[in-house]
Amino acid sequence: MNQLNVCLELSADISSGKDPVLLEENYQKVFKGTLTFLYSHPDCYLSIAFTGPQLDYYERKHPESIELLKDLLSRKQIEIIGGGYYAPIFPLIYPSDRAGQIEKMSNSIRQTLGKRPLGLYLFGSIWDPMLITNFHSCEMSFMFLDSTLVSQKYLKCLPLITSEQGKSIKVFPTYKNLLPEENENKKDWTKKLLKFYDRNRNDDSENHVISISLEFEYFAKLLGCGFLNELFDFNLDSNFQEKAINYTLPHEYLSKAEDYLSAYIPAGMEWNIAQWSSVPYKKTENSSHFPLSIHDYLNTYPQNNRLYQRMMYISMLIFQTKGGDKMRKASATQSLWQAQSGTNFICYPEGVPATAENRQSAYRNLNEAERFVRDGAKQCKESLTKYDYNGDGLNEYIAFLERYNAVVSLKGGQITDFNLIKSSSNYAASISAIEEVDGFSDGYARGLFVEHLGEKSDLKKYLDNNQISSPMFSKALFRERKLENKRKEIQLEGKGLFSEQKLPVTLRKNITFTQSGINVQYILRNESKEELNGFFAVELNFAQTRFDKNYANGDQYTTEIVHNEELKQFDYKKKFSFNNGVSFIHITDQADKRVFVIEPNELAGYSCSLLAFKRPVKSESPEETSKTLVSSMFWEINIAPGMEKEKSIFLNIIPVKK
Repeated sequence: MNQLNVCLELSADISSGKDPVLLEENYQKVFKGTLTFLYSHPDCYLSIAFTGPQLDYYERKHPESIELLKDLLSRKQIEIIGGGYYAPIFPLIYPSDRAGQIEKMSNSIRQTLGKRPLGLYLFGSIWDPMLITNFHSCEMSFMFLDSTLVSQKYLKCLPLITSEQGKSIKVFPTYKNLLPEENENKKDWTKKLLKFYDRNRNDDSENHVISISLEFEYFAKLLGCGFLNELFDFNLDSNFQEKAINYTLPHEYLSKAEDYLSAYIPAGMEWNIAQWSSVPYKKTENSSHFPLSIHDYLNTYPQNNRLYQRMMYISMLIFQTKGGDKMRKASATQSLWQAQSGTNFICYPEGVPATAENRQSAYRNLNEAERFVRDGAKQCKESLTKYDYNGDGLNEYIAFLERYNAVVSLKGGQITDFNLIKSSSNYAASISAIEEVDGFSDGYARGLFVEHLGEKSDLKKYLDNNQISSPMFSKALFRERKLENKRKEIQLEGKGLFSEQKLPVTLRKNITFTQSGINVQYILRNESKEELNGFFAVELNFAQTRFDKNYANGDQYTTEIVHNEELKQFDYKKKFSFNNGVSFIHITDQADKRVFVIEPNELAGYSCSLLAFKRPVKSESPEETSKTLVSSMFWEINIAPGMEKEKSIFLNIIPVKK
């Protein structure tokens, strides 16, 4: 039997991100013990991947670990694997950002450990053939890729070589099905490897290899249970293993390899991510003949897709910035790269979408990047433009003002992004309830300035449970009537059929963006020949944007209202409503120190409540991950045939003195 080469790879500490508390915890739990083990077991060869923040933290807080790594490198016992500095999802970012992040990571490794990496690690094995030219230009000669992305006919225990536009890169498929199982001993695991090898090897080749990728926390389990000690203690009956298996490093193996299988590897990602890509928050088998890509994933989770679109918008702003302050442009790029971390989109390795906390952290980085771009330009040219911002085939409207930017969608005519440039996240990034995890479904997207037209009998249900029986304008597709660029005004129109009588109704919605905030005028017209009786509600959903300890319970916002000319304050934990008489609403963001002043043009009913949402995080069991402050103004309306009702709401933004 020919000897089988085995490459063990320790993946980067993705889950810690740049959080120093988590980085320290995982250093003590995993990496400190890993270094001790490697130093005492010279026959264990391990390739190690890092994220940029992880390596930077070790250098600052644990310089002794860097010295040990240098020693292990000099012994040729380990190989350092590169990648993107902030572990981005490479297919989602511009080529210039890919190259920049790879170079930043490679330079960090070279400066810290004295040797530039030759291979790279991909977050979640999220892959696209177009990446090859980027990787080649960054002098990356090989990479690891999950075996589920590779056609079975190429899995012959040999490295692959894949090409695009005349450039190529070598690929080590990694096998999750060959990971040591719980309570599996050395002898059984070795037999499993050799059985797989006998079944799949290429008989025309001699120098075969299998690569095993070990997630950071999983490696700690193998250390803790003694499996790795048993595996590399060659004093314990290891004659069979010594003859059959040779542990080696990727570059060491490639320096002697002569056989590669040429393979085309289509766009895809690890199965633990792909299984969540078809149905929201439900594991499903891929029954199609096509692999699932990261774009399938984003299309399934709208909030992740919105973050992606915002990220691309900021990338475009930075890319188009010519001249100006180079230092600020560099700072903007760094903030953008932090937002590009894959953990802002996906909880890894579980595969479920990232939590609202991670997404809002990314929005904060993107807003910071935009602030640097604006400061570098020295002059903010305010504008209102339209184009297909999110790739859905419809134009969106982007308001670019000195203090904020906003995105208006024709779907529901609502504001889907509302970013205050200085020290804030996206206030409009509220998620919607879905039946599978929240126990009920909203049936519409929750943003800012969402309108409902309902029957009077449904008003109590809406006030009690924040649920609307038959969403109407909140799900309508509005059309543009007029766009005034100079005045920064959009005039939209939506149509629908009201109640079981199917009365035709038209809603004209005029949105004007000003320095101080947003004005929205509504003109509701009864197009039928019968009287229309119901209620009209305008809903503003303020997403939780801060998740520090002080605001973990949802007490980011406080609410004051003027009701019948009397100022009233309310406990954020208690739902409250008034049927009429409300003239002003003050919502204070205690975290980022600003007040949203909401003023209807006439007395309104008002409802305010804190709505909690659950999502899977570390397992399939949902847990509370975010809250939304639901602030709704409403009016009972009676409109005669062919007549109209007009309402207006002003949303002003006022900074609070700290």
